[in-house]
Amino acid sequence: MLFLVWYDTDAGRPLAEKVQAALGAYSQRFKEAPNLVLVNEVDLVTVAGIEVRGVRTVQPNHFWVGLTVANDPDPIPS
Repeated sequence: MLFLVWYDTDAGRPLAEKVQAALGAYSQRFKEAPNLVLVNEVDLVTVAGIEVRGVRTVQPNHFWVGLTVANDPDPIPS
């Protein structure tokens, strides 16, 4: 699984917008739509059609964007 790590410390920007920006960057870079975003537990937000998972090992303001594939073991703890 490939991840794009997006870093955004803009305190005036809503978390959902930060996630959308990260999703767009992933799509532009890898030419396919992601379906998973890993965030710090304090940055947990709901985004339609995307699994956003809070993971304590992800630093605040970091967004790990990736694509899960069926039959692929999930190496990321919930």
